[in-house]
Amino acid sequence: MRTIVALLCVVSCTAVFVGGCSDSGAGPESEHPPDPEFRDRTSPENVMYNLELAYEEMNVDEYLDCLSDDFTFYPDEDDVQNPELEIPAEWYKSDEADMHANMFGDGSDVESIQLILTNVSVEHDPGIPEDPSDDVYIYVEDVELRVNLYGGLTYLATADSEYHFRVDVDQQGEEGEIWWEVYRWYELGGRRGSGDREASSWGSIKAMYRPTES
Repeated sequence: MRTIVALLCVVSCTAVFVGGCSDSGAGPESEHPPDPEFRDRTSPENVMYNLELAYEEMNVDEYLDCLSDDFTFYPDEDDVQNPELEIPAEWYKSDEADMHANMFGDGSDVESIQLILTNVSVEHDPGIPEDPSDDVYIYVEDVELRVNLYGGLTYLATADSEYHFRVDVDQQGEEGEIWWEVYRWYELGGRRGSGDREASSWGSIKAMYRPTES
C-alpha cells in the first residue's frame, strides 16, 4: 500500500513539474518566430537577401534600395522580340519604382509572393587591386518566383538572372563599411515549367504592372 502511495506522489509531482515548465516560458510571442529583418548591404549576398525579402514582403522601398540610381534592367531577349508583349529592350530604376508601386501597393491584384534565389555562380573583377571601390561582382541566380493573385491564378517565373554588383559610393555603414548595390540585371533564358503551369519570365511579370498611358 505504501508503495502505491509513493508512486502516486511521484507521478503527481512529475505532472506538476512538467506543467510548471510548460507555463513558465510559453506565451503568445514565443509560438511565432520573429519577422525577418533586412540586412546592411555590406556584401552582395546581403543585397540578394534583401531583394528576396523585399519581394516576399512586397516592400517597394527596400526593393529599390537594392538598386543603384543608374540601374538598368535587361529583359529576356525572347520577350523583347515578341511583338505581342511590347516589352522594351531595357528599363531603369524609375520604371522599376512605377511597376512595383502598382504590384505591391493598395489595390493590387497580388495576394502574396514567394521567391527563392539560389546562387549558380560568382565572378569577381577586382579592377585596380589597390582600389576596392572599383570591384565588380557578377552573380548568376536560379530563380523560382511565384506571384499569387487573388482568385487563385499564379504567375511563375523560372528564368535565371544575372546581377552585376558594385560599391555604393553614396552610402556606407555607420563605421565606414563598404555597401554594395545592383547596377545591372540581365534576365537569361532557360525557363522551366512547373507541373501544369507554364513558366514566364520575371521581366514579363513586372512589365504587366507598367503604368498605363492616359
